[in-house]
Amino acid sequence: MNRGTSLYLDVARIAAALMVFSEHAREHTRKSFNWFWKLHPSWVHWSDPFALVAGMVVFVLSGYVIAHVLATREKTLVEFTASRLARLYSIMIPALLLAMATNYVEALRYPTAFDSYANLPMALRYLGSSLFLTHYWVLPGLGAPNMPFWRLSYEVCYYIGIAIFVFARGPWRIVSLGVLCLLAGPSVMLMAPTWLAGYAIYHVAQKHKPSAALSLLLFVGSWVGLLYIGPHIQVRFRHHFDLLTMPDNTSGGIVAAYVEAICFAVNILAVDVLARPVELLLAPFAKIIRWLAATTFALYMFHQPILSFFTVYPVGTSYEDRSSLAQAALLIGGTFLVVATLGHFFERRKGPYKRFLLNAWGKIRPPRRATAEGDSATDEAAKA
Repeated sequence: MNRGTSLYLDVARIAAALMVFSEHAREHTRKSFNWFWKLHPSWVHWSDPFALVAGMVVFVLSGYVIAHVLATREKTLVEFTASRLARLYSIMIPALLLAMATNYVEALRYPTAFDSYANLPMALRYLGSSLFLTHYWVLPGLGAPNMPFWRLSYEVCYYIGIAIFVFARGPWRIVSLGVLCLLAGPSVMLMAPTWLAGYAIYHVAQKHKPSAALSLLLFVGSWVGLLYIGPHIQVRFRHHFDLLTMPDNTSGGIVAAYVEAICFAVNILAVDVLARPVELLLAPFAKIIRWLAATTFALYMFHQPILSFFTVYPVGTSYEDRSSLAQAALLIGGTFLVVATLGHFFERRKGPYKRFLLNAWGKIRPPRRATAEGDSATDEAAKA
């Protein structure tokens, strides 16, 4: 992947993470910035559609990155699995522990707020989240205790599906994909094309390059689709096209989701051609872009429990304190402080996680049964 495209995708990742954070922070800071919501009531109306834009950007980016690593680095199932698990668990484990801790201290103050979990023990919800099973239709009611975990349930399903497609052979490929689809259910499968759009556009970009003029036109048009057409479909026709409510309760139809995914996939295709001018534009900010991009996963996974905790335990004790600018500063500043410190620290643990997983596989892998002549010939060829 050329440097210009890589930097651009990092900027897109940062923007998507901030958009999701701002949407979730909106409810917690509405009273603190009541004057703003009165002056700009339309922002509340449009915030959900832009949250959908962010979600589709993340899905397309995920598919694109997976296509890239499978084509360039992770050539075996073991390497691919170890890399994915290391990437996920380096942040997911501390995020799950953070959710457990904040849920516990919040329940101490407002026990009735957690009555909705009475139908299923909370421990099972944590277990389901740790195994990325929270939105499989064969496990109804296994909702995530931390709402952002829904995306991991979807993405891991797509990781498994693409691993089956790439590494499986013969009829087992079709059978395995069919079983996965049946286990995941219609909601997960309906969102799969948005992820596959990113996977497909990577391979399209390797073989077909539009001209610079056409790429510029596609770049501008795709942004119009992302920021206007997709949100307009969602807001204007939500009652007609509300075929799918997003797992984070964003009210948006699958039609709008597909439009957003296609627009961003086309946007990446155009940027890949325009990579050189994009690189010249972004290169002076490369270090800060890389650093911020490295914290986006932590921001996405950590922000919800932190916001909830600071809302339950605000700056002061009076109702007015909960609506103060100091409280808003605590909500936003406290979240970014945790992400920039703990989040960045855990983000750098991917390497040790991957080495541990590869070493563990090397120890449990059954030894190869050798045939005298066959293995000797193979060993000689390997040495040569």
